[in-house]
Amino acid sequence: MKKLIMTLAMLAAGADLQAQQAGSFGAGVVAGDPTGLALKYWFDNVRAMDAGVGFSGDAALYADLLWHGWDMFPQPEKGKLGAYVGVGPRIETNRDTALGIRTMGGVDYWFEGHPIELFFEAGPVFRLTPDRNVDVHGGIGVRFYFGGPRPRSKAAEPPE
Repeated sequence: MKKLIMTLAMLAAGADLQAQQAGSFGAGVVAGDPTGLALKYWFDNVRAMDAGVGFSGDAALYADLLWHGWDMFPQPEKGKLGAYVGVGPRIETNRDTALGIRTMGGVDYWFEGHPIELFFEAGPVFRLTPDRNVDVHGGIGVRFYFGGPRPRSKAAEPPE
């Protein structure tokens, strides 16, 4: 838990990002656990919320608060590459409804000149009910953004 808090603090403090206006909304799909619909809403350049519903055996719902770092990787010649961490609740419906805490780390790529984000994420899910255990979940997906600004960095501008 201490490492997660340190990672979140480092991403927030070391991002050196220019703020953006709120309101960019993306919708797409994710394949993995769970496979299904993936949504994302940006509060500013660093913080966003993602949510999803999936059907990988059991129906699953999740929502995560995300923190992004845009200067974590060397940037490609075209597009924008970023990293993020997040935490939020996850609910699975099977014979017994399972409640857990989802913690994800991910990488996203924005295509130059297009409102499209590719992403890969993985991390542990701490199940709290009905049994306590830990699973590893993750997926790869794509989102298309509808209106509003996209993430910006002083070092490298993302696609417009």
